[in-house]
Amino acid sequence: MQIAFLLRFVTGTAFATQGDPRLPRILAGAAAWLCASVFAYLFNGVMDVDEDRRNHSERPIARAALPLRRAVAVTLTAALLALLLSALCGGLIGWVVAFLALGWVYSAPPLAAKQASLPCAVVVFGLGWTSYAGGAAAVGNGLTVPAVVFATAMAAWMALVGAVVKDFSDAEGDAGAGRRTLAATRGLHAARRLAIAGALAVGVGAPAAAGAWAPAVLPGTLPLALGAGWVTVRCLRGRHTEHRDRHARRDAYRAFMITQYTANLVMLVTLVGSR
Repeated sequence: MQIAFLLRFVTGTAFATQGDPRLPRILAGAAAWLCASVFAYLFNGVMDVDEDRRNHSERPIARAALPLRRAVAVTLTAALLALLLSALCGGLIGWVVAFLALGWVYSAPPLAAKQASLPCAVVVFGLGWTSYAGGAAAVGNGLTVPAVVFATAMAAWMALVGAVVKDFSDAEGDAGAGRRTLAATRGLHAARRLAIAGALAVGVGAPAAAGAWAPAVLPGTLPLALGAGWVTVRCLRGRHTEHRDRHARRDAYRAFMITQYTANLVMLVTLVGSR
């Protein structure tokens, strides 16, 4: 997860860099964003330890590779370092505060957005979008129209696809813990249909938006179109394998992850190559 958020941040810096790359600011900002994402991941692990153990998760806190007390200390340290490092990058600190707040809202009461699919999707969208905006802020520039189009497309991919398919493998444990995600309350069939609808909406909408408003980002949106088809196939095939093999439920999530890595890398290479 941390690498994915760092990649979004660096892509945001590539959109905003003009002439002088301001490498020291980019490095300090990237370190700040990495610390912020570590906070969000570990804080979620601390808050989710019971559910993760129900789901036999391989996350370090759930399998006791990272003791809970130490995890809390590392989580707080990561948040503090994120704030201190972002202070070196001018306007970045506001985006770091927003990201940390969203990470808290995702996992902690009273909202605990992770508990239900709709608030989860909203917060996940915010976590994605702020990563690109933070990258632009780290070099002292705002988001251009192409950057807004790409950031919105990728955040929508996270919210409408990733936030749904991640729950496939944990549906039973989440239901036992009282969560109200679609997979836990309505079943995997309904969750798969929503994931397919979200994937197709982003897979079609992102290239269309790029063609209309920001042709320069079209290369970065094309992997979303291909990924939408891949996620759809994995969701449909999952109907026949998920009851025999719990790990097969992760196939759609793997397709989602590989697609977002590919889209960001293609966009990053395109931006760097155009200069």
